[in-house]
Amino acid sequence: MQKKVDEFNAMRGCHLEPMPVYARLLDIQSEMGELSKEYLKHSKYGTADFVMDDEFKLELGDALYSLLSLASEVNLDAEECLDMVLEKYRKRIAEKKSMGSNNS
Repeated sequence: MQKKVDEFNAMRGCHLEPMPVYARLLDIQSEMGELSKEYLKHSKYGTADFVMDDEFKLELGDALYSLLSLASEVNLDAEECLDMVLEKYRKRIAEKKSMGSNNS
């Protein structure tokens, strides 16, 4: 997925200069807020079953795009980061029967 984002950005001339990390992080936070808003809207603010629609999928895609762009801009391989965290979670589950950092 990261390669797709890199190719898209290069093709479109987007982000030829990396965004400052703080700006990318704020963008990611904004996209997560929009994703959350779609969830709330389509679950009637948690009072009804969530109904998936294309708007939710698009907002998730926006968040993924922003995260993958950040990874590229700071020279990280997103898949390697994911593999690292999955290994961390495997160890926690094996040791503590929980993915969380504590069992509270």
